Amino acid sequence: MPLIWNSTRESILVILGPLLLLAFLLVPRGWANDHVKQVSGLAASVTVAAFTAAVLCSLHQAVFGRIHNVFAEWNHLQIGIYCDSISAIMMLLVATLGMFVTRYACRYLHGDKEQGYFLKWLCVTIGAVLTLLVAGNLVLFAGAWIATSLALHKLLTFYAHRPGALVAARKKFVISRLGDFCLLSALILVYRLFGTWEFRELFADAAALHTSGHVPPAIIPVCLLLAGAAMLKSAQIPFHSWLPDTMETPTPVSALMHAGIINAGGFMILRLSSIVSLSPLAMDMLAIVGVCTAVFASLVMMTQASIKRMLAFSTIAQMGFMLLECGLGAYSIAVLHIVAHSLYKAHAFLSSGSVVSISNTSCVLRERPATHPGIFAAAVLTSVLVTSLTAYFWGVSPLGNPDAALLNSILLMSLAYWLWTMWNQSITPRLVAVGLLLAGMLSGLYFGLHLSFQVLLSSAFPVFRVHHSPGHGVLLFTIWTFFVGMLMLQSQLPQWESSAWCRSLYVHARNGFYFNTLANRAIQAVWPVRPR
Repeated sequence: MPLIWNSTRESILVILGPLLLLAFLLVPRGWANDHVKQVSGLAASVTVAAFTAAVLCSLHQAVFGRIHNVFAEWNHLQIGIYCDSISAIMMLLVATLGMFVTRYACRYLHGDKEQGYFLKWLCVTIGAVLTLLVAGNLVLFAGAWIATSLALHKLLTFYAHRPGALVAARKKFVISRLGDFCLLSALILVYRLFGTWEFRELFADAAALHTSGHVPPAIIPVCLLLAGAAMLKSAQIPFHSWLPDTMETPTPVSALMHAGIINAGGFMILRLSSIVSLSPLAMDMLAIVGVCTAVFASLVMMTQASIKRMLAFSTIAQMGFMLLECGLGAYSIAVLHIVAHSLYKAHAFLSSGSVVSISNTSCVLRERPATHPGIFAAAVLTSVLVTSLTAYFWGVSPLGNPDAALLNSILLMSLAYWLWTMWNQSITPRLVAVGLLLAGMLSGLYFGLHLSFQVLLSSAFPVFRVHHSPGHGVLLFTIWTFFVGMLMLQSQLPQWESSAWCRSLYVHARNGFYFNTLANRAIQAVWPVRPR
């Protein structure tokens, strides 16, 4: 088939932001550093233009539906876009974060002799992420996936004179190449199985397989490879140690990476959810690795003294929980989780420098009293009542859906811990009333946002009958036990902190259970960092 070119106004609007940002590849390093003022102004203007285009695309998609177009085609290779509701939401999120992070970077690196070079690769990285979000087929998706990693590597090695930064960047580089191998292997198998890489055709074929119930065994390795690529990209245990060590990079890199780029693995599962959900084994693997990572990173996070390392382990835990949601088939909740976590984490990193001044005016409890059994029981019962009433108000019924019941029980545990923390200090009628009011508001907000995202994403995530593995019930009970254990550990910590086993656990958790030490030794053995 000859090369063709086809475009529409809305399609041009979709690719405008990525093209403008990727055009920074043409800017020479020397010119960028010698003309910092011009580069800063151009970077700020381009990110604003990308944000404006993302807003218009989101509005167009909401009114007129999915945007799909093939710009160029040659034989079986195509260059096109596929912008549905999930693409629109994620594109608006990344464009917003990119605009603010770029403006922050212009001030943060003011006076640095390599500021122009940094801004160049920052814009290229944002452009690669936006390309990933609107790619129309698996080949373009894989190309943007790899390009994002390579562009990010330039930012992670910005301070090349810091050995810690180089070790972290090289660990990330090696792990990312493993993820690329998984994705490219899946890409080959997908073409052999479906005969196409186009998302629209892949989704139609996957829907037919869901409807017929006859799933070919060849789909299992495809789904396992996709799940493996997502876990490698999302810093899941034991491939997580690079993320906390990237604190040697400039703060804008941390903000963009933790709020945007780290979501690429989860977005891939969401984009290919109709394919991945054909394999119960892959879904269970996502859930198992996700919950193990969430529990592990939460334990480590509670022991960290560094604000940024604590935020890094928080990101690892959040990514684990997001993959758990994907493994349970709660895709709309996973999108909501990504949006909320990205906005929170971007703000946390960009404002981390003001933590010291804030702490000087904060009220910090020097000692936390032990848990009173009656107060703890009251907090749990109150959470059950509040979540049940708000779920009934919004018309949400987890009965008959064990996966939804598990996620609702995790919300219940969070509210119970929060209420216990409030009431254990001073249980007065006023605090009881405030706790009930806020718990009801938080629970109602959760269910309201959940239903809103379900409506927004109904076309992107068709409802298929999920075929669970025989041991799925045991898996759900195990996951529930993990979260109950974390709740008990946090609530009983004041009583247990003086015990020998608790002190030993603290030491091991403070050191990240030594995964980082082993990973550093491994990377130094195969790709050593020489001191300058």
